[in-house]
Formats: sequence, C-alpha cells, structure tokens
Amino acid sequence: MKNILTVDVEEWFHPEALQHLFPVERWKEQPARVEPLVDRLLELFAKFDARATFFVLGWVAEQHPKLIRRIVEAGHEVASHSYGHRMVTKMKPAEFREDLQRSVQILQNITGKKVSGFRAPTFSITRENLWAFDILTESGLLYDSSIYPIWHDRYGVPDAPRTTFIVEGSNGSDIYEFPMPTLRILGKNFPFGGGGYLRIFPLKFTTLAIKKFNRQGFPAIIYMHPWEFDRDQPRLKLGRLREFRHYGNISKNIDKLSHLLKTFEWVGFADYLKILREDKKLPIKKLNLRAV
Repeated sequence: MKNILTVDVEEWFHPEALQHLFPVERWKEQPARVEPLVDRLLELFAKFDARATFFVLGWVAEQHPKLIRRIVEAGHEVASHSYGHRMVTKMKPAEFREDLQRSVQILQNITGKKVSGFRAPTFSITRENLWAFDILTESGLLYDSSIYPIWHDRYGVPDAPRTTFIVEGSNGSDIYEFPMPTLRILGKNFPFGGGGYLRIFPLKFTTLAIKKFNRQGFPAIIYMHPWEFDRDQPRLKLGRLREFRHYGNISKNIDKLSHLLKTFEWVGFADYLKILREDKKLPIKKLNLRAV
C-alpha cells in the first residue's frame, strides 16, 4: 500500500493562529525561515526514497523561486496552497477565484509544469462554501485535499466521506477529493497523521492508525508544515491551549517523521492519481455534496 505524503509550504508567521499578529502588510518585515526547513525535508525524503506533493503558498513561491525549482528537480509535485493563506470561509467566490488563479499562475511560471491540485489554508472548504469546487474545476485543477471529516473549531465537514471520492460540480465538471484520514471510534471520526495530530499524538498510535487505514484498502495522507520542525522559531504568547496546539512536540517531530518514512512507502498525489486510473477495482464514489 502506497500512502500519500504532503507538505504545506508556508512561513512560520502564516498559520491562522498567528494571523492577528502578522497581517499581510507585515510579512516582508519578518525573518524568512522556510527555505532551510524545506531543504531539510527534501534531504530526508531522498534518504527514504519518498515522493511527496508540496502545496506551496504563492507568496512564498514569489520570495523563494529557486526553492520551488529544487522541489521539482528532486522529483516532487508542486500544487497550490492559495496565494495569501486566507481561509476560504473568509472569502467571497470572486476573491477566492482571484487568489487561486494568482497562485497557480505563479507556480506554473516558476516550475514550467501544470498545477493540478489544491489544499485550502486551514482545510477551510466546508459546507458553507462548496462553491469553491466549481472554481477549482473551472481553473483546470484535477484534485483537492481540503476536506477534513471531523468537527473542529476552525474547519471540518464531519459527515463527509472518510476516503477518496469524486465531487460532482454544479457546472458539470468533477474533481477528486482526498479527505484527511480519520479513525472511526464509537461512531465518531478521530483525526491522525498530520500537523498537530502528528506532533502531539504518540508515534505508536499514528503508526497503528495508518496500518488500520491501509488494511481497509485506502492510503493514509500525512501532512506537515516546515515550521513544525523548527525548534528555533520565535515563540509567541498565544494562551496555554493555543501554544500547546501550535508548538507541542516540535522537538520530537523529525524523529517521528523519519520513523514513518522508514516504515511505509510514500508517493505524492500525482503518482496516486495514476494508480487510481489504472486500478479499476478501487471503490471511488461520485457525490453531490450539496445533496448529502
């Protein structure tokens, strides 16, 4: 079973939890830290022969075009993480379209390759903005990975499918959706394998969860941010709970990731889409989320 490895490429000051401290007009004033962190991940992936999809923020790509080219030269896929890291829930359709297309154009100009995928900042495609799928398809994208089938205070579609499905758009176009993996426990979905869940949950739990997901016939999706491996980043006063969610176990994260890279086989979304098209036995349902 090939699992899916992803990196959301953004700076340490881009997460939603910090947006009140770092409005966009202050971004260029902040010390850049993303480049050596991504290079470290590239070295680690090469060591374990892992391939990944890097969802890159358009703003970051503008500041570090050579880094984006190195990602492609190392054999990985580059996809969009938006331009300005605004949650889709805070945008109108026209704003989202402009932000998306701006990011896609920047990435394609830098890499010389077509951008096929998207992941919303903070997984912010929810039931309130399903119109985003129509904009993704009209912009020529083939897949999305923005749905988290859990309840969360910032995101989530708790009743969405837990495994890969096809979203039927209202404009007649379809798009693959790769939701974040969850375990079904006592009738509820529990997240694992990415971001704070990867950092904070015990490694044994994450490993067993991936194996269980694989036994059911599906790949698990792991996601991470470069700043989640940065022990020396500025530490901000966010309140006890937010600080735990944001900084918890950063010092142990590289060892956890190394174990997962060694234990499982990893590909990016572009490679997995090829597997889907070749293996007609994989159960992929087509859904109209507006009607579910």
